[in-house]
Parts: sequence; structure tokens; C-alpha cells
Amino acid sequence: MRHRTLTLLATPAVLGAMTVAVPALAGIGIVPTAHTSSTKCFIAHIAKHRVRECLVRGPRGLPGPPGPRGLPGARGLRGIQGARGPQGAKGAQGAQGAIGPVGPAGTARAYAVVQPNSPTQATLITAHGITSVSETSASGSTGGVYCLAPAAGISPAGDTAAVSPEVSYSSKEEVGLIAVNAKSAHCPGNFEVDTYKPGATPTLASGYAFTIVVP
Repeated sequence: MRHRTLTLLATPAVLGAMTVAVPALAGIGIVPTAHTSSTKCFIAHIAKHRVRECLVRGPRGLPGPPGPRGLPGARGLRGIQGARGPQGAKGAQGAQGAIGPVGPAGTARAYAVVQPNSPTQATLITAHGITSVSETSASGSTGGVYCLAPAAGISPAGDTAAVSPEVSYSSKEEVGLIAVNAKSAHCPGNFEVDTYKPGATPTLASGYAFTIVVP
């Protein structure tokens, strides 16, 4: 028995020839024999002779083009939260901002905080342009009328005063109703401020502190 080995290159021409040749050989008698994973052998009867033919695996062909991209898989479970990292270093202190310009000087010509001491007496706590204060009673009242003497150059006849309640110097720290009496009926030549006890019908009453400003 003759032995021959066929070494075939993995080319399209060889593969095509194998497609035609192997069935042709089967027509003349082929008996398969044991083979390995890389070699296939068979017995061929050619001209009254038994010939063992073997096909040897050729070199590996070139890789084909990549296939289409598959669909995305399902989203996995969320992982557990990681440990908290260490605290970072304290940053440097920023530069101090520039100090703004000094505002213009105030224009108040006179001001004062008045504290009532009794129905007949009061005190100037803070004063500028107001030289003194006295408390008197109007007809039918017990205190609540304050006469404030202005400094030279300030006159109730030509200057307007504004007043507002002051709590901390009031009796029992109560807030009263404060009003300027522009006609100064009880304080000729001075500023007159009247204080009232709040209620359905306000009445003149002592004990309510206030501030006065003459712009």
C-alpha cells in the first residue's frame, strides 16, 4: 500500500478543489481511517492499488469582518456606597475686602432722647441742639406734655421736628403714642411733644419715653 500525504493550503482555490475532488475520490472508493484533530486521512483505491491519502490542515485564514454590535445588556445592581473619605485640609483665608468710603455727615440740626421721671420732671439722655426739657400738665391731665428748649439758631416757628416712641426708658417699658404739637400751645417758644396712653380713646399720660429729631 502506498502512502501519500496531501498538503493543502487554505486558499479559496484549494478549498474549491477539495469540494470537487473529495466526492470524486469517493467514487473510486474511499475508506476513512483514524485521524487527529489537524489531519484527516482516508484509503483510496486507484488502479487496483490502495492508497492512503491525508489532508493536512492549512494555515489559518484571515479574520473576518466584525459582526454587528449586540444589544446592551440589562443594567446591573447598584453597588454599595463607599466609605467616606478623610476631610480635606482647611483652605487659606481670603483677602479682606476694601472698606467703603465714609458716608456724608448727618444733617440733623438737633436730636434728643427724653426719659420721663415723674408727671412733672423729665431728663435728656442724649441731646444735641436741645438744651433742656420740662414736663407739664395740660388742663385735665396728669403730665404727658413736654417742652424742649432748642439751641440758638433753631426755632419751632421755622423748623420741623419728628418724634417716635422709645421703649427702654419708658415706665414699665411700654410704648405710648407720641405726637408733636406744632402750635406749642403749652410751650411758647419751645418744641412741644405730647405723649398719650394707647386705647380706644387715647389720653395724655406721663411715663412714655421718646426721641425727637430736627432735620
